[in-house]
Amino acid sequence: MTFRPANIVLPYQYILLNFSLLEDASAKEFLKILGLMASIILIIPLARLHLKKIHWYLEELFDPAPSSLGFPDDSTSDISLFLNVSIPVQTKNYFKSISENKEIIKLVSVLSTAINATKNEVLKALEQFKCYHHIWQKDREETIQKLMFGSPLLSEIESQILYYRDLELKITAEPEYITVGALALFTADLKMALMAETKAWMADLGRHCNKKYRTEMERIFLFVEEVTKKLSRQIKDLDDIRIVMAALKEIREEQITTDFQVGPIEESYAMLNKYELLVAKEEAEKVDTLRYTWEKLLARATEVQNELVTLQPNFRGELISNVQAFIEESSQFYVDYEKEGPMAAGLAPQDASDRLIMFQNRFDNLYRKYNTYSDGERLFGLPVTEYPQLTEIKKQLALLQKLYGLYNSVIETVNSYYDILWSEVNIEKINNELIDFQNRCRKLPRALKEWQAFLDLRKTIDDFNECCPLLEHMSNKAMMARHWKRMTDVTGHSFEVESETFKLRNIMEAPLLKYKEEIEDICISAVKEKDIEQKLKQVIAEWDNKSFTFANFKTRGELLLRGDSTSEIIANMEDSLMILGSLMSNRYNTPFKAQIQKWVQNLSNTTDIIENWMTVQNLWIYLEAVFVGGDIAKQLPKEAKRFSNIDKSWVKIMTRAHEMPNVVQCCVGDETMGQLLPHLLEQLEICQKSLTGYLEKKRLLFPRFFFVSDPALLEILGQASDSHTIQAHLLNVFDNIKSVRFHEKVSNLKS
Repeated sequence: MTFRPANIVLPYQYILLNFSLLEDASAKEFLKILGLMASIILIIPLARLHLKKIHWYLEELFDPAPSSLGFPDDSTSDISLFLNVSIPVQTKNYFKSISENKEIIKLVSVLSTAINATKNEVLKALEQFKCYHHIWQKDREETIQKLMFGSPLLSEIESQILYYRDLELKITAEPEYITVGALALFTADLKMALMAETKAWMADLGRHCNKKYRTEMERIFLFVEEVTKKLSRQIKDLDDIRIVMAALKEIREEQITTDFQVGPIEESYAMLNKYELLVAKEEAEKVDTLRYTWEKLLARATEVQNELVTLQPNFRGELISNVQAFIEESSQFYVDYEKEGPMAAGLAPQDASDRLIMFQNRFDNLYRKYNTYSDGERLFGLPVTEYPQLTEIKKQLALLQKLYGLYNSVIETVNSYYDILWSEVNIEKINNELIDFQNRCRKLPRALKEWQAFLDLRKTIDDFNECCPLLEHMSNKAMMARHWKRMTDVTGHSFEVESETFKLRNIMEAPLLKYKEEIEDICISAVKEKDIEQKLKQVIAEWDNKSFTFANFKTRGELLLRGDSTSEIIANMEDSLMILGSLMSNRYNTPFKAQIQKWVQNLSNTTDIIENWMTVQNLWIYLEAVFVGGDIAKQLPKEAKRFSNIDKSWVKIMTRAHEMPNVVQCCVGDETMGQLLPHLLEQLEICQKSLTGYLEKKRLLFPRFFFVSDPALLEILGQASDSHTIQAHLLNVFDNIKSVRFHEKVSNLKS
């Protein structure tokens, strides 16, 4: 809907342009107010009067020079006309003076009231379109489907289409525009949208109507086609008569319903054409032939019925003689069934299944004749002959089909299992199929559960089902050649699992159920051994990749084992020994016992060697400071020479460790470390003992050295040529002496 105000009188070009050129925000707000006043000048006549007053007031403020900028009553202009006029710029801000003017304040109040009043009138004018809200507010598809679900009559659908057509006419009759004061509300777009909605309603109603009656029409044509084929059949024997009579019966049953449907179908297409709703051309042509096709079928049915009346005497005599022959044939079938049928005593289930197939074929032919002759007797009004024994055999054969159908299915499925390659066996699938067979077996009638076939069937399912857990254990990836050999020793049956042609049959031929417990124990031991093997491999892999970490010693290079990483190695080794200990106590460790024992010994020896190594390293560090480059080495030449040999051996050990950094390989790869480290420890202890004796002698010579620890005393004595080194230890040697001052020239002590 479009709102269009009329052209308005704008006498304030000079004032408006001055305000539009100001940058002050207040001036721009006032400009908006003047624009609004100009826009609705035709809505409120009183506004013109007030604008004249404002004009006079503004003339006093601005004193405009040209008289042509007055307020002629007949002057009209658009804002776009005067915006391009060249007017001198007024730089002074007049907002405060104008906005506080009483006349302008009064005008703003009047305008506000006028706008509110006009708004209410516009809303009231729009009320007349409320009656069309349902056209677009309702869900069209849902509403129409609800209508069609109730199987409406054609007249009901047409009434809905008429309703929306009338609604469309009513919308068309609505006025082109609605006048509200100075506003014109144009309704063209709204009317167009509403009419589009009504057309959509009519189109969807027509589509659903067409779908409903098209389905009924197609059903009638299909029925006519099928029945026509049956009526066109040449009558040669009683079977042909039976088929034709059945077709005539179908026509009689459908005639009333179809007669009532043809009329509405024709009317529905006529109605859709009347309201110009879309219908396929081929459908329109097809509906024109509907009544003719149906009446033609009825005429053909009458002709066939008359033909049957003329043929009746000949077929009646033939029927009577055929019934007598059928009675004799049935009697012979009864005798054969009792003597050689599938229920004969002593038959194996497989033989019984074969005989069931043979006698079922004979019975099917016999029963087809029974149906033909019985229908013929009813057709010609003769007494219907009863065959109670034939009916009983039918029930028995139905039960036997259930039993032997399941029996054959089970036997075929189980036999197919035997031909599966062992590497491709899916135990889960076999289990599911056997469970399904068990459920079907339980659902068989109680009368069958005493028969030998049922007992054999149940035994076959149960035996294979009992083998499934064993097969599942045996198919485990943990099963190795040694386990299959153990099973061969237990069962006396050879299992050539590594052969590419090894099948499930080769396993099922073994007496599995007889040695069930022994086989289960072998399979369980395979799983346990697999677990032991994995843990052992983890331990071996860990120590195959574990290496020593070295640290620098003074300026001599990497001659030390790092303490933190070595402590971590010892802790990890203890964890590994705990794991190996648990594996040693496991009763399934037989295949790996020697390997486990070997690694227990290796890790235990490695732990001892590393502990000795760290002890030797600590002593070597302690004595190296004494015997390498110190004064004490001169006083203990024998021990210094001994330590020199030890030092050379230590360097060789560390060089070997660099060449062979793997922890286990370095320690127990050969006997070097096991023999050399104890010897070095012994030699270091001798050096340490001699050093301790040397220190005791010094303490006896100077008793105050008893107050000093061995490391401190070694530092004092080791640097005796430099007397200044005693300064750090004076408090330990003498009471109340913290430091001494040496003579500048004579500062070295002589012994």
